[in-house]
Parts: sequence; structure tokens; C-alpha cells
Amino acid sequence: MKILISPPMRFGEELTGAARRTLEVYSRIGEEVYLCVDRHTLTKVDPTISPLLKKFKLVESSSTSRKDYIQGLLRCLSVARKVDVVLSYSEFSLSMSYSYLLSLLSGKPLLIFVHHVTEELRGDSRLYFLIKLAFMRSKGIICLDNPEVFDETKRMFPKKRILMSTNGIDVKEYYTSDEKICDGLFIGNYGERKGVDYLSKIWDLVSEKERDARLCIIGKGWKEIPRNAVYYGFVSEERKKEILAKSKVFIFPSLYEGFSLVTAEALASYLPVVTWDLPWAKRFLTVKISPYDVEKFSNAIIDLLKGEEKRRKLGEEGRKFAETLTWNVASDMEKKALYEILYH
Repeated sequence: MKILISPPMRFGEELTGAARRTLEVYSRIGEEVYLCVDRHTLTKVDPTISPLLKKFKLVESSSTSRKDYIQGLLRCLSVARKVDVVLSYSEFSLSMSYSYLLSLLSGKPLLIFVHHVTEELRGDSRLYFLIKLAFMRSKGIICLDNPEVFDETKRMFPKKRILMSTNGIDVKEYYTSDEKICDGLFIGNYGERKGVDYLSKIWDLVSEKERDARLCIIGKGWKEIPRNAVYYGFVSEERKKEILAKSKVFIFPSLYEGFSLVTAEALASYLPVVTWDLPWAKRFLTVKISPYDVEKFSNAIIDLLKGEEKRRKLGEEGRKFAETLTWNVASDMEKKALYEILYH
């Protein structure tokens, strides 16, 4: 099977979790895969991502420059005419519209991957008509193996064939360290869905009882930082792994996730993880707190900060759990879903 993945993937600070998952899964899938890439960000590829890119046939395009956008689209279109399927790896409207055009103009089937159900998919977008056109044309949908994501996607597109795939993690890339620079760690871009308002309230309560406790934040778009917090902004993959290794507790009051790769990364780094007891978190081995009890959440963190032996035990259990989440399993599920949708 020949697969073209679009829209043009961006690198550096623009690399999304969806894009990273796509690279991990499709570099292992054992098929001939073409990848539309934004040529203007190719020089910003993280060193840990470069080996993955070598597994793809790159199609240099553009999604960050209006000047050569059309030329890049035509370049991807020329490849689309030669493949068996066009895959949209992102469920956002602009991403799907790009893949929709490639599929429409090339006459090749379209598949859409849904990582999580965005507000755009629910109709809150000026480009919702493009979303509907893309899903109407699609041969089928692949979504993450999260019942919440599957059920809502099925409700919105009841006539479409929807199969599930999963995420993974390469645990050998993650480690722990005796040196600790962060008491609590949060990784995520600023946004309501990530529970940032709860994070500030939770850390305020932690700081009242543990005045020297330091919260570290990795992510983009943060304007208001909780007290006693250090904001790292965007960091490289290697730096992120180092900060994970040098943290005591991973704090993640997110309200909705498709899979939450950062939670898997924290568990792989021997970190105890505290989350709300919500559907997305049920697959993970975390300390789960009844939504949305801020005081209980903060007390759980304080308990872990004071209990080194408890942190160590939970960290080892989390690491063993993370070892079950492999990219090979994810790529096998993905390949099976692709063939079932296209050929059955």
C-alpha cells in the first residue's frame, strides 16, 4: 500500500502531538509512506525526530508561507495521484480541507484520523462546511482507542466506518535522576481543556503548606503562571526528558484527552502521576482524584512530596505499566484498521 500523509507537517515548536504520533506509527508500519512536510521548518527538526523522518519519502510543501502554498499543494497533489490513499493525520478544519482537496483532485480515497473531538468537529468553526465535506468524502475514520472519543465520533458521523488504533511510547528513552529540580511538573499548552485554571488553584493550596515547593511548566502560550512556578516554555525532546527525570510528581488536571502521551512519558520516567478520575485517565496507572475536588488533589500532591518511598513505589509501578504501551502495537493496530477500511 502507498500512503500519502497530509497536510504539510511542521517541525520545531510547531510539531504537534498528533504529528509526533504519526511519525512514530507510520515509520514502523511497513508500507510505502509519503509525508508532506513544510519545507520552511525542516531545518528546525528535533534531533530525536530526524531518524524517524528517514523512514518516509518526503514531499516538500508549505503550510507556513502564502508565497509558495499553491506550489506546495501541487507538489503534494502530484504524489497523491500515485498513492492508494490520502491520510489526514489531524482533525482540525484547515488540515482536513487540505487533505480533502488532495483526495478530491487526485480521485484517491481519504481517511481521517481523530485524536480527540475538538470544538471545530462539534460545529464551532467558520469552516465547518469543509469539515462536513471532508468527512462525507472519507472512506472511513480511525480514532484513538478512547471510548469517549469513539462514542462521540460515532454520534457525529453514524454512517461512517470508525475503527480504533492506539498510542505508544519507547520507554528506553526515559529515565530518572537522583537530582530533583521540580517538585511538581505540568506539561501542556495553555488552554481550558488542559485544566490550567484548576492547576493554579491546586498549586496555590500546595504552596500554602509546602512553601518551598516548586512547580515547573513546559508548554506554549502561557501568560499567567501560578505562584512558586518556573515556566520553561517550549523545550527540546531531550530537555523535556531531563526535566521529567528531575521531577518528583507529575500533575495533570486535564479535563479531556484522546490518549495523553505526556502522561505515558511521565510514567515511563518513574513519576507518580495525579489526575482527575475522568474517562480519559482510566487507561493509566495514576493517582485519581474525584472531579473537581481541588483540596483533595492538592493533598494528594503534598502526600507524595512528603513520602519519598511512596513516590518510588508508584514510580516503579508506573514504569512497568508504561512498558506495555509500545509503538509496535500501535502500528499493528493502525495497519489492520487501514486495510479493513480500504479493502473490506
